[in-house]
Amino acid sequence: MTSQTLQPVISLNRVSRWMFWATRGSLSVLDQALIAASNFVIGILLARWLSPGEYGSYTLVFSAFMLLSLFSQALLLEPQRVFGPSDYADLQRGYLGVLLWIHSVLALAIFVTFGVAACLTHLLSRPDGLPGALAGVTLAVPCILLLWLARGACYVQMSPQQAVKGAAVYCAVLFVALALVYNLNLLSPFSAFLVMGLAALTSSALLLRRLKPVWKRRMSSPSRAIVFHQHWQYGRWMLVGLVLSWVSSEIYYPLLTIFSGVATAGVLKVLLSFNLPLVQGFSALSLFILPYASRAYHEKGVTALTGFAWKMMGLSTVAAIAYWAVAILLSRPLMHSVYGVRYTEISSQMPLVAAASLPWNVAVVPTIVLRALRSSASIMAIYCACSGVAVVIGIPATRMYGLRGALSAMALSNLAALVVAFALASRGLRK
Repeated sequence: MTSQTLQPVISLNRVSRWMFWATRGSLSVLDQALIAASNFVIGILLARWLSPGEYGSYTLVFSAFMLLSLFSQALLLEPQRVFGPSDYADLQRGYLGVLLWIHSVLALAIFVTFGVAACLTHLLSRPDGLPGALAGVTLAVPCILLLWLARGACYVQMSPQQAVKGAAVYCAVLFVALALVYNLNLLSPFSAFLVMGLAALTSSALLLRRLKPVWKRRMSSPSRAIVFHQHWQYGRWMLVGLVLSWVSSEIYYPLLTIFSGVATAGVLKVLLSFNLPLVQGFSALSLFILPYASRAYHEKGVTALTGFAWKMMGLSTVAAIAYWAVAILLSRPLMHSVYGVRYTEISSQMPLVAAASLPWNVAVVPTIVLRALRSSASIMAIYCACSGVAVVIGIPATRMYGLRGALSAMALSNLAALVVAFALASRGLRK
């Protein structure tokens, strides 16, 4: 066959590959959009329907949930995206079975922690819905973490279409159950978390039925000890980094609760909700991009990542700037249409919200590169930088200036994260 006849075949193969990745990328975005939209809408509805104190309690407990869920993210989800498509590409079902075993241990520990906290706050007779919120999240935690693990397995197996089906089921169950609870006048922080747990459990059951994990130990299954050792070696630094990440972003909710009242924590949640569409969009891409980048690095080395990383960096920066330009321009009508009259006055804070969020939006791509390079220590260094700024500047700024102080400190913290992430990723790609 001559070179002239080979050329169309090569071009066709390239087009086919681009169509393959574009299709799966679109499915990844759709999956994440369904989950993000459902969580975004339930946050809006709760802000509208609950009292400021109850919504503040929901926000505070959700922030605590995010802190404890970091154990699952660091020891299960992050290593799953790295080792699943590479080391265990031919042992997917057995590998998932081992991860489910680790999940059960972590979920039980978090369940007990929240259960004890719920009992203690109930004994203290808190009137702001905090005991109910803690009781609700206690029941919801195992189900939500299970859904995260099942969705991650879909991406490791390059089957985002299954994740989309699970996301659609999650949305349907969530809104049907929420409508039922609201019409029965049973809406509260407790029932809100319970509805989320029910939706997550239903979706997880569907996904696991299709994924067919190997529950029992077999000769062809990976060793539990080996998998746990791999995940621990990779995830221990990631865990420290993620805890530091929580400090840099979520610490402002308890700080505002202490210095300005629980209702102010709810106001911060309302403002930062406008960052969620962008965050979830980038998260959807990372769910798809990280396994691809990890496999490319495993097979072809560092050079395969460089050009791809620069293109993604440019696209993410342009997308983030365009999004926030529109959000600032339409801030008042957006706030009024989404949250009603109650929160319209805080729309003037939108430029500060954009300044606080934009650096981290752009830093997503460098962190993906570092994860693909298996440099979890670098991720920890990024989070050390932003959490250090959050503690040193954030605590006094929040105490002195309240909400504006918290947002200003968040902007400086995320800017420090962007600078460190870019420097470490550039160094890693040059090796």
